[in-house]
Amino acid sequence: MITVITIISQYIGIVLLTIYGWLCFSVFRSTDKTVRERKLTKQIILIFAVHFLWYLTLFLKTESIKILILYGAQILMAVLYMVLYHRYYPRSSRLITNNMCILLLFGYTMLTRLNFSLAIKQFLIATVTQILVSFIPWIMLQKLELRKHYYLYGILGILALLTVFIPGNGLIHGISQYGARNWLAFELPYDITISLQPSEFVKILFVFFVASILAKSTEFRQVMIATGFAAAHIGVLVLEKDLGGALIFFVIYVTMLYVATRRPLYFFGCLSGVCVLGGFAFLLFRKQLFQHVMVRVQNWLNPWADIDNSGYQIAQSLFAIGSGGWFGSGLMDGMPEKIPVRESDFIFSAIAEEMGVFTALILILICFSVFIGFIDIAMRSKHIFYKNMAFGFAVCYIFQILLNIGGATKFIPSTGVTLPLVSYGLSSVTSTLIIFQIIQGINIISTREAEKIEREKEKILLAGESPEFSPTGKAKRRAKQNS
Repeated sequence: MITVITIISQYIGIVLLTIYGWLCFSVFRSTDKTVRERKLTKQIILIFAVHFLWYLTLFLKTESIKILILYGAQILMAVLYMVLYHRYYPRSSRLITNNMCILLLFGYTMLTRLNFSLAIKQFLIATVTQILVSFIPWIMLQKLELRKHYYLYGILGILALLTVFIPGNGLIHGISQYGARNWLAFELPYDITISLQPSEFVKILFVFFVASILAKSTEFRQVMIATGFAAAHIGVLVLEKDLGGALIFFVIYVTMLYVATRRPLYFFGCLSGVCVLGGFAFLLFRKQLFQHVMVRVQNWLNPWADIDNSGYQIAQSLFAIGSGGWFGSGLMDGMPEKIPVRESDFIFSAIAEEMGVFTALILILICFSVFIGFIDIAMRSKHIFYKNMAFGFAVCYIFQILLNIGGATKFIPSTGVTLPLVSYGLSSVTSTLIIFQIIQGINIISTREAEKIEREKEKILLAGESPEFSPTGKAKRRAKQNS
């Protein structure tokens, strides 16, 4: 009986998730506000329905009360957040909030299946972060001069990246993971160690820096200053051997530069410069800096050549995706434990195996709808600073997704980048939630400005309909002035 229920739940969940994915894009086409709100409300119902079916399957397969408690806590948090957040910020984007919640619930579900203790940690981290960062839109509404401090953003970003080079085993020191020294460890009492990835937070400062300096001016001198700071950020990341992070920073910069200046010469100039410098760096320092990258490239080209060692990770990822098929083996019925780093870098493979390739594709579409939502907010913004910022965060978000999913599916070499809001990671989930709130703040500011313009237009129209401002009245005033 349990098997029948779980199989039925699996297929109903796929149908409901498909409807949700369709609504993500249908919302953009809705011009009528009432219709749009109705679709967004349907999304909320679908979120809770799909989430219920996922945890129903997990509970029936494990019969663990702990799963029910975690499920109840997640539902309570989601309901409170959606209700209170939009009551306090009525001009916020409900689509962004809905997508943020379903991506978090995606991650909670898979982490509950893969590692229950990590699922609890992720939930607690995300919950506390959601509460704290919910004040970001309010701070942005205080008309602070955020665009004036571009040098501060740039300098703080470089200094934060350099903290990973702190040596020794003191209270704060840098550590290496997976061939890259891009983590900062905090040694707390009672043998508690907290690890943070500074680059996850520096990319926020980096977007602020580029947006503010290019909002001031797009003259050649200003562009050169911005390029110098960007090169410094990327250079430090290369020294850390974090080439995935360096690639994200580079793509963010060249995209924001092109959007701000509309000059292809700058884009291709930066691209050519990086290719030349990267080639020289590879030839000179390939053994010191790029040894682990060369191994990843070799595994990407042919993981079967050393399937028991260096090629094991990507091979198991492909096996998992292939064995899941279109509709998946079902939660708790696959073998995702064979995938290395399945909770973070390769969680997409675990989702594809147990939930199916079809569900994995819908997940990609949901992420893409978030990207479109960011771009839509950027296009509606009247302030060049906020416009640049929204474009920067949009590119940062979608490119990180491309690197993660591309690495898991052997489309590109693995870069060690997480899937935002879905993968486990304190730094990743915290920085992504901050980005979402900044985008919400930009949306609120843009919506308020649009409403103000509409009110002014209405006043002008009403004034134009009065006798004093009618065409006849204007003609009489001109006649009096001429006489």
